[in-house]
Amino acid sequence: MYIGILALTVDVYVSEIPVVLIRRRGLVVKKSVIERGGSPVGEYIYVKRGLFEAEAEYDLEDGVLYYLQVCWLGTCAVWYDGEPDRPVPPHLARRALAYFGELAKFSHAAVAAMRVLTSSLGHSSPLSTSDLTHRQPQ
Repeated sequence: MYIGILALTVDVYVSEIPVVLIRRRGLVVKKSVIERGGSPVGEYIYVKRGLFEAEAEYDLEDGVLYYLQVCWLGTCAVWYDGEPDRPVPPHLARRALAYFGELAKFSHAAVAAMRVLTSSLGHSSPLSTSDLTHRQPQ
């Protein structure tokens, strides 16, 4: 005699739904909403213009940017936990800020990316904030 146990599983599908696609004069912008079980849980944005390329993923539930990558001439900087994996040239951070600044009008991921990039620009100074040797004597 066979006695089976009926196990119910609930599959929750995660899907990426394209929301915006812009292709014009060498500029490509893609924005997608990530849904789980029919409700939005994240946002992905991608921008490419010439040799510049950037992408960001944002968690709508937790309000956290969990991935940011900015590339120029094939060299990329990736941010994990708000810190880049390599020093970011200030011109690259400013270029990314300019693009994400325009995209921030319709993207939570772009707004969060701007915060992270602004922080990186503030840390790009060769002088440490704890190093007071750069101050003028009074």
